[in-house]
Amino acid sequence: MRFGLAIASLVISGILLLLGIGQRTVFAGPDEITFRAEPSQGVSYAVISAEQFDAMPGQANLVVGGANAFAAIGSTADVEAWVAPFDHAVLSADAAGERLFEEPVPAQASELSAEELEQLDPRGSDLWLSEQGPGRAAMSLGADQSVLAELGDGGTVSVVWVQNDRTPWAGPLLAAGGLFALIGAILYLLAVDHDRRGLGPRRGRSGPLVGLRNMARRRPPTASSVSEKPVDRARAKRVAAPVVGLSMLLVLSGCSSSYWPDLSPSPKPTEERADDAVAANVAPVPILQSQIDRVIEDVVATAGAGDDGLDAKLLEPRFSGDALEQRTAHYKIRKKVADYEVVLPRITTEQLEYELVQSTDGWPRTVFATVASEAPDTGDEEPADDEGANASVAPVASPSLALVLTQTGPHENYRVSRIFALRGGISMPSAAPVEEGTALLAEDARTLALPPGEVGERYAEVLAGGDEVDAAQYFDLVDDTIIKKSGAAWVAAAKKAAQKDKVDVRYSVKAAQTDTSVTGLSTGVGGALVATTVVESRIEKQTGDYQPKAVGAVTALSGLKGAQKQIVSRVAHQLLFFVPSETSGEKIQLLGYTTELVGASKK
Repeated sequence: MRFGLAIASLVISGILLLLGIGQRTVFAGPDEITFRAEPSQGVSYAVISAEQFDAMPGQANLVVGGANAFAAIGSTADVEAWVAPFDHAVLSADAAGERLFEEPVPAQASELSAEELEQLDPRGSDLWLSEQGPGRAAMSLGADQSVLAELGDGGTVSVVWVQNDRTPWAGPLLAAGGLFALIGAILYLLAVDHDRRGLGPRRGRSGPLVGLRNMARRRPPTASSVSEKPVDRARAKRVAAPVVGLSMLLVLSGCSSSYWPDLSPSPKPTEERADDAVAANVAPVPILQSQIDRVIEDVVATAGAGDDGLDAKLLEPRFSGDALEQRTAHYKIRKKVADYEVVLPRITTEQLEYELVQSTDGWPRTVFATVASEAPDTGDEEPADDEGANASVAPVASPSLALVLTQTGPHENYRVSRIFALRGGISMPSAAPVEEGTALLAEDARTLALPPGEVGERYAEVLAGGDEVDAAQYFDLVDDTIIKKSGAAWVAAAKKAAQKDKVDVRYSVKAAQTDTSVTGLSTGVGGALVATTVVESRIEKQTGDYQPKAVGAVTALSGLKGAQKQIVSRVAHQLLFFVPSETSGEKIQLLGYTTELVGASKK
């Protein structure tokens, strides 16, 4: 009976161990599940939405093949906007057919020409969160994200799901098998001990497992002394030895966490808050901090290359509008005027943690960012001399710069449209967090002390007419360097110098806001940042025998040399204002500016 129980325990142990091993071998599924796509001829792009990567269990991986294969992750809206002008395919997972099903999508009409479309390349676009070339990459997408894959000639795309190697029943089965093996071994030993106790004299039978001890001392049995139950004992030995050894080995190998059930509590589903439901109806923030960091790094590299080589063409990928015009004029002057004292501060990648990002799902898109700058190597950004437009005002080099970056469409990158040196000693207004975004205000918005579109116009009136004009009431002009040195102040200073030198020249000035778009970004806590540009035309006109002279920067920009009957110098002021709300009663504050001579002519 005892040998029977031992055999039964060992048999059960063997069955449990075999089942445990089977969990890791015979009953285990494939290591990976692969769905492949067969793109149609002429289809160069494919789009895969986030939900397709959840079609099968396991970690999804995207595999793209081909010499020019490329894939990028972006928001679904951005991916669709970029690929819209092209014939492309939308891929979806077909679980029944174990493939990626292709749904062709025809190209939409585009403002771009056929030649421009042919030159478009998705690589390096600011829309993407990440990019990859040919090869395999793990996918972890948000619900509102998609993958754009460029297939090229002979390109391939597939999705591979790496299966979970967890076998939660393997550990318990192996452990139970080991336990039954141990019980069987103990029962076997007890059975042998009991059987041996019944042999030989009764003297010396006391003590534990005395039968086993006596068996160890006794000489090997002869054929005539074989037990009455040799079959049971032999069978138990044959079963016990391999089962016990194997069970111990497998129990030890079953220590891996993948062999056991996961008993950690499941995360409780969070209830949708009321403000989350409201946020779902708000325009999304189209760019993340990681993308902003990447854009700033590229802007710094581009500006550095342009500044070093005095080559404005190098700036075009990342500069536009007034910022590009300013640097183009500066480079032109620097090439011809060796001692030109105005030196542009070097933009750096050190961000100053003050940013505003427009919330929108369309274009154009606007980002306001602040960065540190390196002081210029020489000069202090003051005018080279007092003659002509060289008397333009430039702010002293500041460690803080403000950039307005604009993306005009899905096939364009963010470009610096305006750049300002922030005034020393000022405090930036409170701003909405980047992840929440903010609104781009219309130029005629009436919630501010002045509509954004009128701020530059009124400031131009003050610049040309002085701080006594009616428009001056809107602005805080204390320590306003531009008003103190430019416009009407420049005319007064030039007249005084002419009288001292007994020179008969008529000085006048005109100022107007440019036609370039005004940028108004709500701070989210009352008020807005308004970026605009005012061009000041400084006129020097002959009224007697003396003629004004074109020299230095004026000559470099216009080609005029020597005495002229009239010289008109164009000085561009890029201006950054904080415009308070209409009900605050506060005045508009100049936060930063950049001034540069950008043109000159006879009239």
